[in-house]
Amino acid sequence: METAQTQSNEVCDQSHQTERIANMKQRIRYRHTNKIYIDLKQRGYTDDQGKIDIDDLLELDQWHYNGTEPVEMAIDKLCIREGDKVLDVGSGIGGSSRFLARATKCHVTACELLPGNHDVGVDLTSRSGMDNSVTHVCGDILTADLGEESFNSIISIQVFLHVNDKAALFKRCFDLLKPGGAMYIEDFYRTKDINREEREVLTEFLNSTDDMATMKETSGLLEDAGFTGIEMKELSSYSQYTYRRWAEWKNNHDMYTQLSARTTTRAGSDRPAPPSGCVTTSASWQGGTSWQGRPENRPRAPMGNCPGPLKKDRLLW
Repeated sequence: METAQTQSNEVCDQSHQTERIANMKQRIRYRHTNKIYIDLKQRGYTDDQGKIDIDDLLELDQWHYNGTEPVEMAIDKLCIREGDKVLDVGSGIGGSSRFLARATKCHVTACELLPGNHDVGVDLTSRSGMDNSVTHVCGDILTADLGEESFNSIISIQVFLHVNDKAALFKRCFDLLKPGGAMYIEDFYRTKDINREEREVLTEFLNSTDDMATMKETSGLLEDAGFTGIEMKELSSYSQYTYRRWAEWKNNHDMYTQLSARTTTRAGSDRPAPPSGCVTTSASWQGGTSWQGRPENRPRAPMGNCPGPLKKDRLLW
């Protein structure tokens, strides 16, 4: 009887997990992953199976705000270097993973929930000759088989807002890091209480799973997961970037609507801007504390200065 009950519970847990992932995929689905192929054809890559010059690809495949800048910041803050193993959480079509691997000669595991993004990422990584440096994994960061204590560093660019259970997410990231590892996150945080209208805007514009945590709340959750040496930096100037991109869309309406006729109904020029003061964009870089008596005590280099192969401890400078 107990065995039957256990099996029933496992089936229920699996069903709940499947439903949760399906709901998340519906919220954060990118409807135009073919955009990268349209851009490549405009560069002269008309062979759908042909090789792609990695330099050309890196100019087109950075789909988060400010291109490669967040990844460059992560490299600097985490002192990522040749031979490191890095996990990119929510890697999309793999742009940040390929740039990171190319820039540092590290090995990147690109973990992406959505099969469509994952498939495009695998294709682009192979065709650009980066498949020895970037490994793609399609799965949920909370459950994917990535190996405990496998990574020197974790990065995630504007992804964690889509995950509702932040406590489980941060604990999972902590467990995936090697002793001495560190994590860099760039994400959105709430700066004030929000009303229902603002809640709807968050869902429409950012596909947020909840009301968003504040920076203080996020710091507390990270500490609960075991992280120490937590720094947070506000980057609200990103609002200027989003408005520039919105203006670019308005001025190049015909080009962007080549992707899908639905674009005009979902993102027409009359679409309202987000309410000011609702959220801010911030970056946080976190170092984790050692546990079970396995610290590596050698201190990290000063910020932006990475001389020689240092052993990493779990406190970020």
